[in-house]
Amino acid sequence: REPGFRLYVVLVSMTTATFYTFLGGAPIVLGSYGVGPAHVGYYIMCIPLAYIVGNFATSRLVHRLGDRRMLVSGQAFTLGGLVLLIGLGLAGLNTPLAFALPLTLMGIGHGLLVPPALAGTVGVLPALAGSAAAVAGVTQQLTGALGGYAVGLVPHHGAVNLGWMMLAFTLCATVAMALLLHRQRGRAALSP
Repeated sequence: REPGFRLYVVLVSMTTATFYTFLGGAPIVLGSYGVGPAHVGYYIMCIPLAYIVGNFATSRLVHRLGDRRMLVSGQAFTLGGLVLLIGLGLAGLNTPLAFALPLTLMGIGHGLLVPPALAGTVGVLPALAGSAAAVAGVTQQLTGALGGYAVGLVPHHGAVNLGWMMLAFTLCATVAMALLLHRQRGRAALSP
């Protein structure tokens, strides 16, 4: 029933759905660019490697910048990568690199965003951390599965449709994050 917890869960779940949508759609998009099954992994691995870089940066920066700035920075990287992906696709740059390189920004963004968001899910009510982790985890996986399933509902003859789908999930996460940060600012203003 805790609104802060629900917002953290929406944030993490929609971020996971964005990533699962990428995982489901990337082989289709890369196949439409002529990349064979033996080489798809080379392009896809850019995103998990970027996620690792984002996680490493989070471990070094979170103590100086705080969770809020990490969440905002992560979402900014993610949005920037997806807007760039869609823009390049609409401009006619339909190549494997024009697909993979903008998504490295998304990978970095998720690496910056996910650790503080997951910590937030279990930190809202520490006495219920186990239950919070379970609810957040199952919601995350179900929403991710929805993202992977949604890929099959639209054609992918390039990156644009996949980009729009990932952007839709990311915008839902952005709204949840904005509401969460607004709620936290309101609480901070009421504190003595």
